[in-house]
Amino acid sequence: MCRDKLSGWLLGLALTIAGVSPCAGQTYWATAPASPGSLKARQPNEGRRIQSLPPPPSSMAGSESQGSRTVPSPDVEATREARTVPNGPQSPPQPPAAGTASVSQSASSPILLPPPPRLDQLRSMRGPLAGNAATEKNVPAQTVSSVRPSGSLPHLQTPVSRASKEPTEFDAARLIAVVGTEHVLAGDLAGFVEPIVEANRDRLPDKRAEDQVRQQLTRQVLKQYIVIKAMYQEFFRDMAGNAAPEEIQAMKKQVSTRASKIFHERQVPVLMKQNEVTNLRDLELKLREKSMSLATMKRQFIEQAIAQELERKYVPSEFEVSLDELWDYYQTHTDEWFVPAQARWRQLTIRFDRHASREEVEQRIKELGNQVYLGGLPFEAAARQYSEGYTAEQGGVYDWTRKGSLKSQPLDRAIFSIPLGRLSQVIEDDIGMHIIEVLERVPEHHTPFEEAQAEIRQKLSEEKRSEALQKFHRKVLARTPVWSLWPEDIREICPHVRPLEDAVGR
Repeated sequence: MCRDKLSGWLLGLALTIAGVSPCAGQTYWATAPASPGSLKARQPNEGRRIQSLPPPPSSMAGSESQGSRTVPSPDVEATREARTVPNGPQSPPQPPAAGTASVSQSASSPILLPPPPRLDQLRSMRGPLAGNAATEKNVPAQTVSSVRPSGSLPHLQTPVSRASKEPTEFDAARLIAVVGTEHVLAGDLAGFVEPIVEANRDRLPDKRAEDQVRQQLTRQVLKQYIVIKAMYQEFFRDMAGNAAPEEIQAMKKQVSTRASKIFHERQVPVLMKQNEVTNLRDLELKLREKSMSLATMKRQFIEQAIAQELERKYVPSEFEVSLDELWDYYQTHTDEWFVPAQARWRQLTIRFDRHASREEVEQRIKELGNQVYLGGLPFEAAARQYSEGYTAEQGGVYDWTRKGSLKSQPLDRAIFSIPLGRLSQVIEDDIGMHIIEVLERVPEHHTPFEEAQAEIRQKLSEEKRSEALQKFHRKVLARTPVWSLWPEDIREICPHVRPLEDAVGR
């Protein structure tokens, strides 16, 4: 009854998977930002609205909270710093702010989430739990018992084992969450966590510190993975309608078969290259050394692709931003569009630390200046042959630099005051003596609205999309029962989350 619908989903899924390129460890959840359009151009999704979902059950209707407005990324300031005139200098990457995580970690955005499962269908799911990592090879099986904690769904089966709050060892086979009908073990997240731990092992003083970092990373990843798990289950319920559980399982098998084929065609070669192996057996051994497995990576690849396909269906990639919104933002954030004065110049330098006396340095720099000014020696040749400055090999040229950014104040003052294209007098600072020629200079100014609007449009569109996704996450999770070892971590977007102890009967 759902063949046509399933065929459409499979086509969309194939396209989605084709664009997913997870790297070993932690980049499954990266989502490419939408590209900005011009002010006059009609937006690709202009007039498009987010598709509405079926209303949540009345028992959970009150649990949904409003999504908060997204705070602009800390990278915005770095972006402003890098804004220059055409052909201006590119600012170097900014180091992380003090007080941030002590372990280096990818800043990939978490996957964005789609539509919610219907509780009547959840109740109809009586079969064994799908996707339990305990069924994988070499993973100890869990003891299963049927429990009915207060407020939970009937017939939800959860393993009774290893749910202690503060373990001495971070056991990979330890249950850390139950999402709908599926378990999440600590080892399921090893592919995201272990590469970060390994990359920072030399910064961790002992095993206890390593376990603490591993647990912190696991908690961060789990918040995102819970949402992906909920989306994965909703994908099939949304597609199946009122289909029986057996039909849903058949759909899962068909989709997974297609996704598995793409995984082996596109991702396995990448993993082999990253791990420097030539066959699946050696790849599996390499992954096990990192507490990972090919089966788990394939399953997560499929879950990610399905989550992205569901997200694409319900949330536009871009949102319409009106001219009034663009102008209001520009007017209320004038500091963001301020561009300080900048200049390019070339420089001859004789250093104090390479000569016996100050007099010798002064004599050498004056002789060099006269060769250029009176003798006709090209500035670039003089710099390459005689200058002792940092850019001597480049003809003494310094690229676009902002006013006030130089350590040498005498040089900074001269660069932004002397006439263009003329040699300066001898300039002395703590390093030595210099002669400069300013090639180009742009005064301080504000980026015009016409130039800023594309960036503003992208920023506001992304903020709107983030807000829509926050609301969408809540709708997904409001209709999916969730138990977590750390319920406080996800309570903001999943108010009805319950402690894992409730599910395992402890």
